[in-house]
Amino acid sequence: MKNLFVLTFSLASAYFLTGFASNLLLSIDGYAVASWPPSGIALAGLLLWNRRALPGIIIGALLTNIVNLDSASDIFNWQIAIQALLVTTASVLQAWIGAQFITKVIKAPLDLSSLKHCIQSLFIAGPVCCVLAAGVGTFLLVSNHVIPAHGAIDNFIAWWIGDSVGVLIFTPLVLAGFNYQQVQNRLQVIIPSLMIYIIISAGFYTASNFKKEKEIQKQELKILSVQDAISQRIDEVSAHLSLLATFFASSDEVTFDEFKLFTSKQLSYSQEIVAFEWVPYISAEQLADFERSENTQYIDDYYVKERWSEEVWEPVSSRDFYYPVLYAYPLIGNVSVIGFDLASNKGRAAALHKAKILNELVLSEPIDLVQNTQEKGVLFLHPVFGNSTTEDDFKGFVVAVVSLKKLSQSLLFDQNNLVAASFLDVTLPNQKQSIYTADTHSFELLKEYQLLIGKRIWQVQLHEPVVRTSWLMYWLAQIVGMLFVWLLITFLISVTGTNIQIREQVAKQTRVLRQEKQKADEASHIKSQFLANMSHEVRTPINGIKGLHYLALQQNDWPQARTYIEQADGALGVLLRVLNDVLDFSKMEAGKLDLVQEPINVGRLVDEVTNLMQFEVDVKSLELHLDYDKTTNLTIHTDPIRLKQILLNLLNNAVKFTAQGCITLKVWQSKKMTYFSVNDTGIGISEAAQKQLFKPFSQADSSTSRQYGGTGLGLSICKKLVELMGGAIDLASHEGKGSTFTFSVPLDSPLPKAEQVQQQYNEIDVESLSFTDYKLLLVEDNSLNQHVASAILKTKGCVADIASDGFEAIKMLTTNSYDIVLMDIQMPNMDGLQATKVIRNDLGLIDLPIIGLSANAHDDDVKKAVACGMDNYITKPIDANTLFKTLWHHLSHK
Repeated sequence: MKNLFVLTFSLASAYFLTGFASNLLLSIDGYAVASWPPSGIALAGLLLWNRRALPGIIIGALLTNIVNLDSASDIFNWQIAIQALLVTTASVLQAWIGAQFITKVIKAPLDLSSLKHCIQSLFIAGPVCCVLAAGVGTFLLVSNHVIPAHGAIDNFIAWWIGDSVGVLIFTPLVLAGFNYQQVQNRLQVIIPSLMIYIIISAGFYTASNFKKEKEIQKQELKILSVQDAISQRIDEVSAHLSLLATFFASSDEVTFDEFKLFTSKQLSYSQEIVAFEWVPYISAEQLADFERSENTQYIDDYYVKERWSEEVWEPVSSRDFYYPVLYAYPLIGNVSVIGFDLASNKGRAAALHKAKILNELVLSEPIDLVQNTQEKGVLFLHPVFGNSTTEDDFKGFVVAVVSLKKLSQSLLFDQNNLVAASFLDVTLPNQKQSIYTADTHSFELLKEYQLLIGKRIWQVQLHEPVVRTSWLMYWLAQIVGMLFVWLLITFLISVTGTNIQIREQVAKQTRVLRQEKQKADEASHIKSQFLANMSHEVRTPINGIKGLHYLALQQNDWPQARTYIEQADGALGVLLRVLNDVLDFSKMEAGKLDLVQEPINVGRLVDEVTNLMQFEVDVKSLELHLDYDKTTNLTIHTDPIRLKQILLNLLNNAVKFTAQGCITLKVWQSKKMTYFSVNDTGIGISEAAQKQLFKPFSQADSSTSRQYGGTGLGLSICKKLVELMGGAIDLASHEGKGSTFTFSVPLDSPLPKAEQVQQQYNEIDVESLSFTDYKLLLVEDNSLNQHVASAILKTKGCVADIASDGFEAIKMLTTNSYDIVLMDIQMPNMDGLQATKVIRNDLGLIDLPIIGLSANAHDDDVKKAVACGMDNYITKPIDANTLFKTLWHHLSHK
C-alpha cells in the first residue's frame, strides 16, 4: 500500500509539474507547446508499472487541466468540469492504448537495447495514438467556443505534435532511468538529453520573451504617437480658432466673403473641423436692428431663432442678450444653423459664459451635429474682444464645430498599425457622455487615459485590431529543436544499448571461456589421471605376460611351462578387457554403439554370471548370495550381451572392493520394470566421491586406482548402457559399510529386435580341421605378426605365402593362384583397403575370399573393409580358433 502511494504521488507530481512548467514557460501569448512531457511520462508509467500507474496519471492529468482554467471557481461550472474530465480521460486513454499497442499488438515492448523495437514502439504510441487526445481536446474547445472553428485544424496539429514529441522524448528518458541497471548507463542518456532539452526550451522562452518585450515597446511607442496625434489635432483646432479670433478682434467689420476666404484655408488643414462659425454678442436692445441689417447681407430672411423641436425653428424668446450664428462655413449642411442662438441651450450658454469670463477656449458638452444627426460633436468656443479685454469691448465668439468621428479617423496615419479612438465626456462626476464610439468589433483596448481640454475632461479609449503575431516560425523552430533532442536520445540509447550488449557478450564469453577452461583443466586432469591408470592397467598384465614368458622359457619341464603360458594368456585377457572398455566408451561417445533386444531368461543369466564370478569370489573367501524368485520363470527383453557386461562389471567391482563378508545379487520386478541390485559389505563410497563416480575416467579417489586398479570407465559405461536400454542406475553407499548399486530395465524395451542370423561356423570342430590342401596368401607388413600368423596356420597344416604390402600382394596374385587371402589393413606403400579394391576391380578376382586383419576394432573399420570388397574381418590379437573357423567357413563354401 505504501509503495502504491509513493508511486501515485510521484507520477501525479511528475505529470503536473512538467505540464505546469510547459504551459508557464512555453505557452507565451498563444504560442503552441512543441513538446508536452506529460504524455511521455504517462506512457512510460504504464509500460513500467501497468495498471498501478493509472491513479497517479489520472490525478496528474486532472490537476493539470484544472490549473489551466481561467479561475478556480470554474470547476464548479458543470460544463467546464465535464470538459476538464473529458480531456483528462482522453489523455489517460491515449497513454493506455499506446501501452496496449506496444505490449499486446506489436508484441515488442520498449527494449532500449534494440533500437529498432524502440523506434517502432515510440512511433506507434506517439504519432499514431496521440491523435486521440488532440482530437477530443480540439472538439471540446471548438464546442465551448474557446477557439473559433476555423482554428480547429491548427489547434489539433499543435496539440498532436506536442503530445507526439513528448512521447518521443520523455518516454525513453523515463525508461532509461528505470531500465538500465547501472547508474552510468542512465546518466549518459538522461543528462545530455535533458540539458539539450532545457537549453532549447530556455532559448525559445528567451526569444519569445524578447519578442514580447519588443512588441510591448512597439505598442507603447504607438500609444505615444497616437496621443501626440490627438493632442496635435486639438492644438491645431485651437490654433485655427485663435487666428480666427485675432482676425475678428483686429477688424471693425468682417464680411462673409472675408470670413469664407479666411476659414476655407483653415478647413483644408483640419478635416476633423466640420464648420467654422462667427457668433456675435447681441443685446436685447440691439436685436431688432441686428436682424434688419443682416437681411441685407449674404442670406435672405435672416432672424435669430431657437429650436422648438428637433425639426421646427422659431424666433428666440425674450432674453437680455443673444449669441446668434451670423456666419457659418461651409454653408452646405450649415444653412439651418444661421441665426441659431447658441445661448438658447443652457449647457452651451454656460460654456459661452465661462469662455467670456475666463477669456479662454472652452468646449461645450457633446452635441448632436446638424451636419449629421447620426453623430455627435463638440463646439470649440473662443471669445473675441476688441482692443481691450473689457466687457464693453466684447464682440462675440468664433466657434469650431469638431467631429470626433473624423478626429478618430484622422489617427489612422499608419495603415500597418490601425488605431481607433473613442471619446467620452466625463467632466461631471459619475456621468459619462459619449462623444464618439469607434467600431471596435474586431478591436481590443489598447490604452485608456483622460485628457483635459477647454475646461472639460475627456476620457480617450484607444483600440487596435486584434492581430495575433504569427507563432508558426517560432513553433516550427522549437519542433526542429525537439526533434534534434529526440535524435540525440535515439543516438545515445543506440550507443548505450550497443555498449551494454558488447559488455554482456564479453562478460558472457568470458564466463564461457572460464567455464570451458575449467572444464578443459578438469578434463586434462581427469585424462592425465586416466592415462596414468591406463598405463598402469596395460603395463601390469604386460609385465605379467613378459615375466611368465621368461619363466616358461627357462623351464625344461613342459607341464610347468604350459602352466606359465596359460597364466600369461589370462593376463592377456585382462589387457583385452581394458582395451574393450575404452572401445565401448568410444562407441558410446560417438553414438554408434548399437543394442538390440532378445528374450532373456533371468534365472539362466544369473547362473551364468555367478559361475563366471565364482572363482574370484572363492579366491577372496567371500560369499555370493542370490536373491530372486526361482519359482517363476522371469523373462525380460533387452540386449543380453550388454546386460551381462553390466552385471559382471558391478560384481567385479563388488569383489574388488570387498575384503570380507558377502556379495548379494538381487532381482525383482514391478509392473513396468525389472530391477537388479548388487550389494557388498566392502569399503563403501563417500558422499563427495559418489557425485563423480558415474563420470568417465573417475574413481572414488586417486588412491583407488593405485590400490585396486581400473580405468575409471566401468561405471560410466554401465550408466550409459543402462540408459540406452531405457532404464536408470542408482547408488546407495556409506563409507566403511558397503555399497548397493541398483539399475532397472523396462519390461517394454525401446531397443530394436535382433535379427536372428545363424552363425553356420559356430559349430565347427576346430580340432578336426586341416588346411593342408589349401593355398593361402598372408599380407602383413610386421615381421613378428608374419611369424605368429604363419606359425598358427602351420598347426593346421597350412604353409602360407607372405606379402609385405599391397603392391607385393597384387604382384603375387597375378602370378599365383590362391584359395584365400588374409589381408592386413594398415600397411606402407599400399594398405589393405586399396589392395582389395585393385584385386576386385582391376584383377577381377571376384570370388577370391579376402579376410581382413587389423588391430582397429571399431564398427566403422569393419564397414569400410566390407565396402571395399572384403568378405570378413578379424581383429588383432588373433584368436586361433576364430581364425580357423572363419577360414573353414569361407573355404568350405567356395
